[in-house]
Amino acid sequence: MKAAAAPRPAPALLGLMAWWGYLSGVHGSIAPLLARSFALSDAEIAGLFSWIGVASLLALALGRAADRIGRRRALLVCAAGLPLAAAASALAADPRAYLVAQLAAFGLGAALLALVTIVLAEELPPAERARGQGRAGLALAIGSALPLLAATALAGREDGWRAVWAIGALPLVAIPWLARRLPESRVARGPRQANGSEPAPRLLCRAHRARTLHAFGAVLAMQGAEAAARAWLFYHPVRGLGLAPRHAGAVLLLGGGLGLAGFRLGGWLSDTRGRRPALLAGGALFAIGVAGFYGATPPPGPAGLAWLAVSLAALAAGGNAALATFRAHAAELLPAPVRGTFGGLLAVGGAVGWSLAMLAVRALAEPVGGVGHAVTCVVLVALPAAALLLRRLPETAPGARAPRRSAPAPGAAGGAAHA
Repeated sequence: MKAAAAPRPAPALLGLMAWWGYLSGVHGSIAPLLARSFALSDAEIAGLFSWIGVASLLALALGRAADRIGRRRALLVCAAGLPLAAAASALAADPRAYLVAQLAAFGLGAALLALVTIVLAEELPPAERARGQGRAGLALAIGSALPLLAATALAGREDGWRAVWAIGALPLVAIPWLARRLPESRVARGPRQANGSEPAPRLLCRAHRARTLHAFGAVLAMQGAEAAARAWLFYHPVRGLGLAPRHAGAVLLLGGGLGLAGFRLGGWLSDTRGRRPALLAGGALFAIGVAGFYGATPPPGPAGLAWLAVSLAALAAGGNAALATFRAHAAELLPAPVRGTFGGLLAVGGAVGWSLAMLAVRALAEPVGGVGHAVTCVVLVALPAAALLLRRLPETAPGARAPRRSAPAPGAAGGAAHA
């Protein structure tokens, strides 16, 4: 009977994912409007993107706190801080004030994403974890499409981007509802009560060091590729290809909508065939989509719009499948007492990958002939590096046999067994 109650937190968790999806999608959606409002060049916009990675230090601190004070309290801290950061972004008077607000928003959001991923992994049965992460990713993706709609509608207004950010502060009224519907993870609660006198394991102890470092490097490379591709989805067609904002918005909605199938595909493939095959398949499809969307010159007219939409669908489907799979995989690698800290560390890795990718795009944009070609170069370097590191991590899907030498000592199976 108790097992049947596990899905109850899902609406609140999915709501948090959709909310963060909206906030995380605002920055890329309003980039052309922000550049116009603050008179920023391509290089200056890329430089502004790169600084946001510093926010991951806040995610690491909150992830570590979640291992001590509980997942629920840490999630509520994130939920209470995000609307304030969104409001500060909307009111920013110059790029520096905007950057400060963004550091707060992305730090809280990265922590929220890591914590929701962990709670889902700890609440769902092993055979359903990847599909559960896929549903959460779907909520995130749907939320991230909404600021594009708002930015497209407000493109003719000088400060339309401020209204897009202001909308992101509205869920503040839902905090009391969340506070009643975010229970503490059973897995995080149980070991504390049973073994409260035992010292918590260290993330970089000998038993966990190899997995931690390989996962950190893999997420750095994967998120670098993902950030480079996703951050410029609206900017590249508008500024690089000269499309009208409404045409670019239509391409993104159509291609992105088709790409949502990647969450379901990745979850099914991961739970039935294994985490690593799903990651490799998703990464390959993602690379094909990037090459078509950013690396090729589409034909003029409707044929060019169709080319971009199909390429974006492949990019989004592959990226969605890989990300949903990696979230399930990462949450199974280490035992429950260090998962919050591990999630925070992976947020740091993702943010470092983001910053490096943005710096690389900034450096390459002029020499290679624009943002599109620069993004293609970054992705084609980052994805092979991620694949090499992922090969060093064990398979954690139910029924798969992990190499004995990579198992992190007693209770290590706790990455899967504790949940």
